[in-house]
Amino acid sequence: MSRLEQRLQRGFDIATAIAAIATVPVVILLALDPPDHLEHVLQGLNWAMWAVFVVEVVVMLAITSDREQWLREYPVTPVIAVLTVPIFGGLDLFRLVRLLRGPVARRAADAVTSEEGLRNVALLTLLTIGLGGVLFANVEPDVGVGDGLYWAVQTATTVGYGDVAPTTSAGKALAVYVMIIGVTFLAILTGAVAERFRARWRAEQNTGPGQDPVLEKLDELGARLAAIERAVADRR
Repeated sequence: MSRLEQRLQRGFDIATAIAAIATVPVVILLALDPPDHLEHVLQGLNWAMWAVFVVEVVVMLAITSDREQWLREYPVTPVIAVLTVPIFGGLDLFRLVRLLRGPVARRAADAVTSEEGLRNVALLTLLTIGLGGVLFANVEPDVGVGDGLYWAVQTATTVGYGDVAPTTSAGKALAVYVMIIGVTFLAILTGAVAERFRARWRAEQNTGPGQDPVLEKLDELGARLAAIERAVADRR
């Protein structure tokens, strides 16, 4: 990356991290059925935070000298820009996956995207769905445990058919928590898959055949010089 690209990317790293974090309270407030005037403001903020990711993709692809390399380095960013359009609904929290960038986030990401880390996050998600379904049945009128578990599964997976929906403030707050856990698990899983591809690509770049033509040419020249030296030695 050139210096301009590096400066812009650092700026986008900060901007997208802020946008991802700010998405959480906006989604929570929207889930609580705010007044119409406040809902319009929150929806506008949600669109603005989504636009940050779109601007990053457009600008970086426009100025970078190697678009393919940038997409390898930031494979999740275009996915976020496509999947978290506010009109889709339910996928806004997927923007949190962008927090996997940066040195501190990288260490945390390495911990949760490992085999053991994924297993722990999956266990937390399953417990959240189970307990969330039971709690939902207790705080919502005329909802059984079976319907509560069904609601928890579709909420955690961001499907949201709407046939079972929270009507109380406690139910809506629980819904936000289940959504955050579910989307976080999907985000971590996506980040783990992307990291595996990235690690494989780096390994191929460093050790794979035909990946460095300069080194190959130097090896070929060295072999030819060695052959010439042997030929001269044999003639003597």
